[in-house]
Amino acid sequence: MSAAKKKNLIILTQNGYGGGAERMAANMSLALSSRYEVYYILFDGEGVIYPYGGHLVDMKLKPEREASFIRRIFTVIKRTKKLYEYKRDLKPAAVISHLDGPDLVNVLSGKAGNRMRCISVYHSMPSVNEKNTFAHRLFHRFIAAFSDRYVMVSKPAKKDMHENFGVPLKKLSVIYNFSDTGKIKRLIKEDLPADFLEFKKAHKKLIVSTGRMERVKRQERLIKLLGRIRNEKGLEDTGLVILGDGPERERIVSEAEKLSLLSHVYAPGNVSNPFKYMALCDLFVLCSDYEGLPMVLTEAAACRLPSVSADMPSGAREILAPDTDPEYKTDGVEYARFGVLTRPFEYAGGENFLEIKDDKAEEHLFSGVLRLLTDSELYESYRSKAPALAARFSEERMLGIWLGLIRRR
Repeated sequence: MSAAKKKNLIILTQNGYGGGAERMAANMSLALSSRYEVYYILFDGEGVIYPYGGHLVDMKLKPEREASFIRRIFTVIKRTKKLYEYKRDLKPAAVISHLDGPDLVNVLSGKAGNRMRCISVYHSMPSVNEKNTFAHRLFHRFIAAFSDRYVMVSKPAKKDMHENFGVPLKKLSVIYNFSDTGKIKRLIKEDLPADFLEFKKAHKKLIVSTGRMERVKRQERLIKLLGRIRNEKGLEDTGLVILGDGPERERIVSEAEKLSLLSHVYAPGNVSNPFKYMALCDLFVLCSDYEGLPMVLTEAAACRLPSVSADMPSGAREILAPDTDPEYKTDGVEYARFGVLTRPFEYAGGENFLEIKDDKAEEHLFSGVLRLLTDSELYESYRSKAPALAARFSEERMLGIWLGLIRRR
């Protein structure tokens, strides 16, 4: 399709540096820019770290979490007005929004008198991410009612949104997040900083995890895991790499200091290319309380990196054990088709999230990680399956589904 014939497309999200949802929005802008004239619109365009495609548009309307309710309402109104103007002037084929705030602004701004698809994307497990209150049920039904499609990123999330929040099935679709495996293979070859190479040289084995440092990700569990692994014979020189940043950094650093592990943890914060680090590590570990669809597991596979993941409420099982019931949860350690699943952690939201101690889940996570680090035959088996796993969530495969959804009338 020539540039002159391209239709416009808007992709809307909060920022270009947050978690998996923001990264997926950026990936989508790249993937669709060869077929559409993409406008990648952010509420906050500062500090973008994710590569994107098309035209970056900064609304310059940052979130005001500490502001009064009235002021936040006015911010939503300003965002809605701006998006309405973009819709009116650009006449896009579709507007795809990611996360609750952008979804709300997308539906409130309407279609500005044009024919376009309004597609909202929800990136988590509804009942785990938020309370099943009347206000939340009303919100999701409102988003669904005024969206052409409400996209979930996993099958359990779709079922949850229907059964617990009352969103009609006819409004819901499931489209998995995708990874550009070809791009990842190229990024793996980029030069690494000297401090990481020194860290790698000092540690025979490296465990890695990526993601925003926020409560739900629970990276402090990785610190405790590292302490136990380093007590095992032959694994005394194991290190931990955590890629990402966020409000829980201080707590994670404090945990490492308390256990005298700070020199064995490499945590550079947000990095624009996590894959070059991952490719030099030995094992990817995910121990979040919950996820939507954890792209990090498919990206680890694209780096030929075996994974151990807690069998959380949504996503991990669909990726690592696709032949099983996506709602089943292991009570121990499961050596699944594409990776290792361990007992999910008990979830505790709010201020008391650290008070619940799930010793069984910690024990099973340790057991799964220990075996993969010591059983070379099992390790190589999973490593050999990684390309097939990555291909299941390839950009090419998922993009076809997205294009069909954008073009449908």
